Amino acid sequence: MALLCTVLLLAGCRQPGGPPPGERGDRAAAALHLEPVADELRTVSCPPGTPFAPLAPIPLEVTPVDLADIDPDEDLPGAAFAGGWQLASPSPAFGGLSGLAAHGDRSLLAVSDRGAFVEIDLADGAPVAARLAPMHLDAASGKADRDAEGLALRDNLALVSFEHRHRVLAFDLERCGAAARGAAVAAFGGAVRGLTRALAANGGAEGLALAPGGGLLLALELDDGGLPLAQLAADGSASVSARIPPRGRPVLTGIDSTATTLYAVLRDYLPGIGNPIEVLALPLGADGPDAGAVRRVLRLAPRHGTDNFEGIALAPRSDGSLRLWLIADDNFSRRQRTLLYAFDLRDDPQAAP
Repeated sequence: MALLCTVLLLAGCRQPGGPPPGERGDRAAAALHLEPVADELRTVSCPPGTPFAPLAPIPLEVTPVDLADIDPDEDLPGAAFAGGWQLASPSPAFGGLSGLAAHGDRSLLAVSDRGAFVEIDLADGAPVAARLAPMHLDAASGKADRDAEGLALRDNLALVSFEHRHRVLAFDLERCGAAARGAAVAAFGGAVRGLTRALAANGGAEGLALAPGGGLLLALELDDGGLPLAQLAADGSASVSARIPPRGRPVLTGIDSTATTLYAVLRDYLPGIGNPIEVLALPLGADGPDAGAVRRVLRLAPRHGTDNFEGIALAPRSDGSLRLWLIADDNFSRRQRTLLYAFDLRDDPQAAP
């Protein structure tokens, strides 16, 4: 624990009897910046001498799917549909894919709500193969401790947010692969500065994205006078930095960013009907996202062919444009599908950081 506490009070380290992370008064702590702590996180995640372990191949069934009844101007004002696939596998560990990140046009990395990494290989812009490995977490961790939801990549350092036990861990996949251990970045519990109530066990940091300057942004799955985006602080706490104005019933389920724009997935659930989804773009600067300048990228209704979309990833293309990927969490249920959709953005040529 002493080693972890040297990383800017990572894992919420504090003096006995002190307030828990997120309950340190109204004054916001200094923002977390990854650059000063990245090497320490890598060392904790992948100690010297740890052999690299690849993710294990699993069978992947890929079925092309299409969108139905689309009005491009109304439904896809900022994107063009580039392809869709339903993914399945006989592996019982495959499913529940929530967070998503892209390795260019080579592969996608996802995290599952049972605490696994899943890598999806791409060929000609389509999924063709998959590999999977459980995350190395605390030996005493239970099912509730493994509910991974958000994912961001920084030089192949995977940053993962979790629900139930609200925290962010880092995994050095570059040097250790599947042998990487979860190194604590922040543990903020249910308290986030600026919220009017504590986070629910199953309503925490659904999305995770890099901010300008190396900070980390969280997408919180609740309506609290708007849809809150929070920023991690160096002491392990989190503070609301912006609220997207309410847009009916949907909540935030995923975010990703370029150097200038934050992209957010909103998802609703209508019993007996399905999941309406929307993707928004917000200007992103040194002071965080500008929630007053939201524009719609796409909006899909259940009749178009949706499911429980939670993960979003941006991938630069050779022509300088961006491909936007969305993935649906099937909750390991036979009544839901793991859908992977690709869209080409019309008006943001910025490459993802």
